[in-house]
Amino acid sequence: MPSDRRLHPLSILFGLVAQVRNFLLPGFVVLFAGSQGWWGDWQRWAMLLVIPYAFVAILRYVTFRYRYEAHEMVIRTGLLFRNERHVPYARIQNLDAVQNVFHRLLGVVEVRVQTGGGQEPEAKMSVLPVAEYEEMRRRVFEGKAGEEAPADAEAPPAAAPGRTLLRLSLPELLLCGFIENRGVVLIATGFGLIWELGLGNTLMERIFGGEVSGRSMIRDLFRSLLGQTGFPLGRIALTLAAFAGLLLFIRLISMVWAFTRLYGFRITRAGEDLRTEYGLLTRVVATVPLRRIQTLTIREGPLHQLFRRASVKVQTAGGGGEGGEEDAGAKQREWLAPIIRQEALPDFLREVLPEVELAAVSWRPVEPRAFRRVLKQSVLMSILFSLPFVVPLKAWALVPLAVFLVWGTISSRIYVRNLGWAVTESAVLFRSGWIWRQVSVARFAKIQAVAIHESPFDRRSAMARVRVDTAGAGMTAHRVDIPYLARETARDLYSLLARQAAHTAFRW
Repeated sequence: MPSDRRLHPLSILFGLVAQVRNFLLPGFVVLFAGSQGWWGDWQRWAMLLVIPYAFVAILRYVTFRYRYEAHEMVIRTGLLFRNERHVPYARIQNLDAVQNVFHRLLGVVEVRVQTGGGQEPEAKMSVLPVAEYEEMRRRVFEGKAGEEAPADAEAPPAAAPGRTLLRLSLPELLLCGFIENRGVVLIATGFGLIWELGLGNTLMERIFGGEVSGRSMIRDLFRSLLGQTGFPLGRIALTLAAFAGLLLFIRLISMVWAFTRLYGFRITRAGEDLRTEYGLLTRVVATVPLRRIQTLTIREGPLHQLFRRASVKVQTAGGGGEGGEEDAGAKQREWLAPIIRQEALPDFLREVLPEVELAAVSWRPVEPRAFRRVLKQSVLMSILFSLPFVVPLKAWALVPLAVFLVWGTISSRIYVRNLGWAVTESAVLFRSGWIWRQVSVARFAKIQAVAIHESPFDRRSAMARVRVDTAGAGMTAHRVDIPYLARETARDLYSLLARQAAHTAFRW
């Protein structure tokens, strides 16, 4: 019988650090922003609850065991409530590896065993020696090959080296950060900490002068609009300049974030798997089996279109995860290509989705009467947005109302014109948006459910919408959800997709 194996002893240290990190920022705020003394503030004493986590880390190391069987991996956890999981090699979709700076210095790696059976990893091994991780990869993929090969088949040839599909250079990384603008989250976190520490007013005084604060500036602006004071042109100009500088600073922070996060980004194809590697401080290696891709989405925002770039996102079965760094591999499997040149996009898609040729797709529009329905919504929103201007501007409030109405009419027309859908021999496609364009592709073999919906407004207009559900589709993700179809067209499309999905062999 194969012997059980343990995690690396450093698992205790990394487990404790992971828990302490959750207390670090709240603890900093509590220690320095509290109004009471140390002995009178129970919140500070509550920070001592981090101590039991040391015992939890030790207990997890002592009770975590795993071993390799002929056809499966067996994982045992727990002391009082014991849990033993048998994970067949054929069901293991990914072995993701995450290495931050300390992992690399100490020669260890955090491993996540992903299957197609849920949003969370089947097992999280923190941490293993690098050599043990390589042995695990060899055993798992050899076991998968043995399970999938026929009994009388010859031994498979040695795997060919991976073929690079996309490599991001330094200019592309910086451009990705400039377009995605992730610096907003970091800046918002920083401002929240500054305000929590009571430094907001001090900062405003240093920027705008000793007698000016953000609240007083806004109050003076509203007073001027009401005709009670003169118009503060100097303060408005200073505010606009500061705001422009803040926007530029946010973009620079986002570019630094992209460089650190995606440094050395490369995606290669080896057989039927896509392997992604990236990261400067935290190095992530993730694998995406091509057969596991459920939905593929191409996204082009305003800056993407300006720089002739796009991004490619996929939804996979299971292992989606929620969270930040702990789900780094899962998140990167979603963003298959954070940024890619539009001229390189067709060749990239042929590798990922060879059965669908986007350039040859014949798009069909939605019902033309959809414009009136979208326009009614725009008119209602324009009226609501104009209401705050009625009191300060009186009759002049008609000016912003007219602007909103014109913009709503134009955007409604272009929005409906860009809605489209198509059906090929093996997939259904849906596109939407004109400022933020998105195209989603769902293969028949991955369809789990097809639904037809009719709201009261749809029934009144003799319309319906068709929605396609696949495994792993997030609630906020762009999916194949086609609105504003004529009722007969929607029913025909629904019948076609349901029939195709029923007659197509489903594979994870």
